[in-house]
Amino acid sequence: MTADIDKAYRHCHELARRHYENFPIASLLIPKNKRKYFFALYAFMRTADDFADNATLPVEQRLHLLMQWQRRLDACYEGTADEPIFIALRATVDDLQLPKAHLDALLNAFKVDLFKNRYRTFDELLEYCSMSANPVGRLVMHVLGYAGHPKFKIMTEASDAICTGLQLANHWQDLFIDLEKDRLYLPMEDMQRFGYSVDNWKQKLMNDAYFRLMAFQIDRSDFFFQKGKTLFQHLNFPERLEIKLIWLGGQRILRKQRAVKYDMVHRRPEINWFDKFWMLSQLVRPRL
Repeated sequence: MTADIDKAYRHCHELARRHYENFPIASLLIPKNKRKYFFALYAFMRTADDFADNATLPVEQRLHLLMQWQRRLDACYEGTADEPIFIALRATVDDLQLPKAHLDALLNAFKVDLFKNRYRTFDELLEYCSMSANPVGRLVMHVLGYAGHPKFKIMTEASDAICTGLQLANHWQDLFIDLEKDRLYLPMEDMQRFGYSVDNWKQKLMNDAYFRLMAFQIDRSDFFFQKGKTLFQHLNFPERLEIKLIWLGGQRILRKQRAVKYDMVHRRPEINWFDKFWMLSQLVRPRL
């Protein structure tokens, strides 16, 4: 059985390696004995995300795949796993006592993406982030061993803020890429407030209303990063540096979105090697 579990973890590691760009640049800062857990969780989420985003399949088939994935997750928590990702996930759950609710929430977010492409209010968008992003941070806290920390509730709130900020930054990165899916994360109430219409978005129009709208959204996204900074003081070395790098990556994306004057039509601000060196340099600063 141990050999099967080791093989399953290697399978997840290989899947993660093929998608290395999604991992923080300093994943070696995570204690070696915990990295396999991140690979298992990543493989579970990456596969589900691929199901949801596979535009070559009809929505009904993608939903069917997600429902199958949900049934396998249910079986995994009941002690049954017959596929490498779930064999590794089962071992992870056994070792760490991971709450199933976080994984359920992530699958629900993927299902929401199949049928929901507009958000009426910002609160509605935050509700989506509570399913699509915040559970990831909560799982990370569990893997790193903080579930029993006396300030775990405070740490969770800070983690949620960082994850929400990261999700929002990603939405603005892909604002016009999402046109292909007719999926718009800009809250309708904000678009109406600034005088920017869905038709304007579809035309990739960047007018004064657009610039004011995006400045507002990016400043609001930054609020969540600033709120989440309190998490660092509760984390141990070296994983504190890992979380700081993730935070710095999100901050860097927002800075680059401002630097291109919110022109996400012709550019998709991304982290490059220069940014990675800058982020590493910030770790030596006593305060962020």
